Amino acid sequence: MKQDWRSREFVCCWKYYLPPARASPSDLRFIKKKILEKGKNPKVLILGSTPEYRELCGKLKIPIKLLDFSKKNYKYLAREVKHKPKETFIQGNWLDTKLKEKFDIILGDNVINMLKKKDIPKLLKNVSHMLEKDGLFMPRTYIRDKGEHYTPEQIIKEYREKNYRYGLYAGTARAIYITALKNEHYVMNDLYKIVKKLYKKGLITKKELEFYGKNLGWENRNFNFFMPLREKLNKLLSKYFKIVEIFNCSETFPFLKNKIPLHVLRRK
Repeated sequence: MKQDWRSREFVCCWKYYLPPARASPSDLRFIKKKILEKGKNPKVLILGSTPEYRELCGKLKIPIKLLDFSKKNYKYLAREVKHKPKETFIQGNWLDTKLKEKFDIILGDNVINMLKKKDIPKLLKNVSHMLEKDGLFMPRTYIRDKGEHYTPEQIIKEYREKNYRYGLYAGTARAIYITALKNEHYVMNDLYKIVKKLYKKGLITKKELEFYGKNLGWENRNFNFFMPLREKLNKLLSKYFKIVEIFNCSETFPFLKNKIPLHVLRRK
């Protein structure tokens, strides 16, 4: 039976998803700066249960609220949080759950990617209603540019020749995502079909195939992922927010430069 990303089993794969799947150290330094600019006792909401954001707020001794569909995932990811902040967990979804409280900072890592394109306006409208007048919404999003195209064989060749030192996930995953796109979305099981063909051609090892299928959880999973074009995302965000700033992490992934922007948004 195929599973989607909401299943508890997928959260167990998260330890294998390292930056750029997660916020990088420079992303976190930037977010820290924005939180501190809000002064004493800022009100922070996290969409999801992102351990890096919880750890950051714990170090800053800032109480937070988290809005997530799964309390099991929230508890499981707490294992990665060494400096736990005072947390209030709210079980709900990002589209329909309306909180009366207004927040100075709302953080969301890959939240736009995790929804279907048709649902993004509903997310943005809901978030804008939960922000203080000068509050900031800071989503980090996988995007693509016009003309980006890869073949699976090209991806593995470049990984072997140029990107091996970054690891299999960082060195190949985003390009594989683009290869699998259909109408701006991919389904995780389609990623596995691509790498399985590479294995049958002798271009990746059995160990690498198992890493994709088992460790990353690509096999038999109906995870829907939305990957917008850069200009289309900016246009969509601009309908609901003023784009104050766009931050790009400074870590040394030259092939991913500017590809996972962190937007700083203020409601209109």
